[in-house]
Amino acid sequence: MLTMYQQITIKTLKKQGKLNKEIARDLNCHRNTVRNVLCREFPIEKQTRRKQSYFATFKDRIEELLKKGITRIRIWEMLRDEYGVIKPYITLCKYVETAIEKKPEAFVVQNTASGEEAEVDFGYLGLIRDLSGVLRKAYGFVMVLCYSRHAYFGVVYNQSVQSFISACIAACEYFGGVPKRIKIDNLKAAVLKNRRYDLEFNQSFLEFAYHYGFVITPCTPYEPQQKGKVEKGVCYLKNNFMKGRTFTDRTDLERQLKGWMNSYANLRTHGTTRKIPYQVFITEEKDKLQKLPETPFSFYQSCQRLVKQNCHINLGTNYYSVSSQYVGKTVEVRWQDNLIKIIYRHEEIARHILGKGKGEYITTPAHFPDFKVYSETGYQAQYEEKMREIGPWAHSFFQQAVKENSSYWNRTVRKILGLVPLYGREKVEKAIKRALFYKAYQASIIKNILENHLEDAEIEQPLLSGTVLNQPETAETIAGQKTDMVTRELSYYQSIAKEGDDAQIPGSVMP
Repeated sequence: MLTMYQQITIKTLKKQGKLNKEIARDLNCHRNTVRNVLCREFPIEKQTRRKQSYFATFKDRIEELLKKGITRIRIWEMLRDEYGVIKPYITLCKYVETAIEKKPEAFVVQNTASGEEAEVDFGYLGLIRDLSGVLRKAYGFVMVLCYSRHAYFGVVYNQSVQSFISACIAACEYFGGVPKRIKIDNLKAAVLKNRRYDLEFNQSFLEFAYHYGFVITPCTPYEPQQKGKVEKGVCYLKNNFMKGRTFTDRTDLERQLKGWMNSYANLRTHGTTRKIPYQVFITEEKDKLQKLPETPFSFYQSCQRLVKQNCHINLGTNYYSVSSQYVGKTVEVRWQDNLIKIIYRHEEIARHILGKGKGEYITTPAHFPDFKVYSETGYQAQYEEKMREIGPWAHSFFQQAVKENSSYWNRTVRKILGLVPLYGREKVEKAIKRALFYKAYQASIIKNILENHLEDAEIEQPLLSGTVLNQPETAETIAGQKTDMVTRELSYYQSIAKEGDDAQIPGSVMP
């Protein structure tokens, strides 16, 4: 069936004197079709086949569920379970789009008082060459005062927190004041989470808002009409400024944007208010804005870190302590100049001075659990008591170990304490006594004595002095004896011990 246009065209060509075969050739149809059209007095419309949709039977049920806010996929599942619907989900979607009338949504015009509110948004502008000639993404930043429609237009090259805050500062300085509220979209530079009553803001932006004295008003997700004034401002920036202009680099773009903003954008008659934004701002709104803060806002760099089991986080090449209750949790680390702040759920939990070296541990003792916090004296006293429990010779060994090496004595002492569960206190005490006699202060020597069962072997007496070691007086007494005794390697006594339990060391007397 030819269309209405084709039928009229055939009749028109016939009036122009063309033959049927010529008309058929021009319209790419059969000459019999041309004859049939010419025989009819009026053109007929193309017949269409109209078949009722499969889902038309369930129209009332579908409309009822849609009014309740039930999603299409859930409606399809309910129809499948209730009525045994076998048609695919996509068929239901097409039916809803074509057959179910959509009621237009109504919005309320939001009027605000002078100096009360401003709206902020970003908009992608395209690729701009930086000073080095490299193409970079450029974003338009727009802040509009809701009452006067006076606007600040800027350009940023990323949507980081620092760029966003810097642009807001530039806008407030351009206005010469701060509005009481700033309405923002749910961009990550400001809002981390917005789930109805569950709001979570970026810590840096939250501190910036407090410093400048404005209240953050986030829009409902997926509701751009709530900040329609700045939405129009972003479109105006893209369509009126960016189009039809060329820029050599970012400096040229910023220079032209500043001139356009001051000489045209804020001096035009606004399409909604029918007033000039700059004049309304000067006469009615500028004095209503809050004053700029006297001190500049200090911006902190930030990152996320996991608190390790040793109650420290790493930043750069150094480590900083955090209270033990945050072990295994991810915290925000913020730093500026020489100061580091550690934040958890918007609360500061630690503060440190930035380390200058590498591999340093900057630790606050109070961050460790109470049962693991010891002063240097208390730590030493704890291990001294454990060695005293083994016996007097072990206590003397501890005193001498501290004297010999004040920095690493704890390693030796811990190794000796580890031998007690394996060999018992009595054998360890005897092995320490033997090691002290030969001035052996290494834990490995004591371990070898125990492994080779030399703790009960006789100790060779000095040949010249005749001094006998009868009792453990102090470590100084043992260390103070003259070296007028026969000195032999420990392997000598080990070889004697291997010959048999009855082997005696010549000239020796057990003390």
